[in-house]
Amino acid sequence: MRCKKEPFWAKKNIEKWGQLKFNIDFLKKMKKENTTLHCEYCGKKDLKVYDWCQKVNIKNVATVDHFYPKSKYGYLKQVEGNFIISCYNCNNKKDDKLWEIEKIKHPINDVKIKKLKYL
Repeated sequence: MRCKKEPFWAKKNIEKWGQLKFNIDFLKKMKKENTTLHCEYCGKKDLKVYDWCQKVNIKNVATVDHFYPKSKYGYLKQVEGNFIISCYNCNNKKDDKLWEIEKIKHPINDVKIKKLKYL
């Protein structure tokens, strides 16, 4: 499903809208490259990418976690190497904390951990 317009709040919060679009595009790209998505923290399988206008099922939604929190590392907020595909529960559990890199038990590819260490 393609959303026809931007949300009513987009003009009032351009930065939030831009980050949401960036995250959705990243998840769509990852799904295209990998066929399916899973949580890189807990391994939950078959996560789904929703467009902003779709009703989200939090049981299967793919979210983007910023491994290095954007509140503390703002310059990394649109660096794909900082993105961890996560389920809703893991993303909420991590919140705004910096976890140990070992918490990424199911990286989407072999170079993910190496890239994170050098950001």
